[in-house]
Amino acid sequence: KKYHLVRWTKICKSKKKGGLGIKDIRKMNVSLLCKWFWRLETEPGIWQEIIKYKYLKHKFVCTVKHRQSDSAIWHDLLKIRDVYLQGRKIIVGNGRKTLFWRDKWLYEKSLEVLFPDLFAMCLQQNITVEQVKNDSTAVTFTRWLVDKWREDWERIMFDTSLINLGLNDDVVSWKFGLKGLLMKPADIIRKSGKGKSLRN
Repeated sequence: KKYHLVRWTKICKSKKKGGLGIKDIRKMNVSLLCKWFWRLETEPGIWQEIIKYKYLKHKFVCTVKHRQSDSAIWHDLLKIRDVYLQGRKIIVGNGRKTLFWRDKWLYEKSLEVLFPDLFAMCLQQNITVEQVKNDSTAVTFTRWLVDKWREDWERIMFDTSLINLGLNDDVVSWKFGLKGLLMKPADIIRKSGKGKSLRN
């Protein structure tokens, strides 16, 4: 007798959809790692302080780079960072911990994604919202902005002028809602096709 093989993607579907209801371990792994990133940014604690001191060193989650001395766990977290950032957005307070180009704070996507040409030409790619609000001339480019580039930049600056900075710190939020924090990253993986194994 021959074995009847069934695709893993079908097995992982719910029973109502013809599958066996088995959880996709790789997607669950990425979802749980996203939850660790969320806790690192939003919850106080000793382990959070240790991680921030050892790996972030006053850098931002979206800009910190992998180093050879990194632990295996931190290396795995950096592998799924792009997945986590797809659901993460910033509610601006004082603007000190929000990156003007890289974070999602003004629109549904980051300015880096929406305006890649402007980002590529900008000399201050890691400038914060607070710095831009305090001095818009702090943002400079490698060439003159003409036509659509100039229109895009004027639109960005106009929309930025509508944001008022406060005294409180910036707040990291989850754009899909906190109730879906654990499972929503798996939905992002399924749509973006990033469900690869984290340990190669």
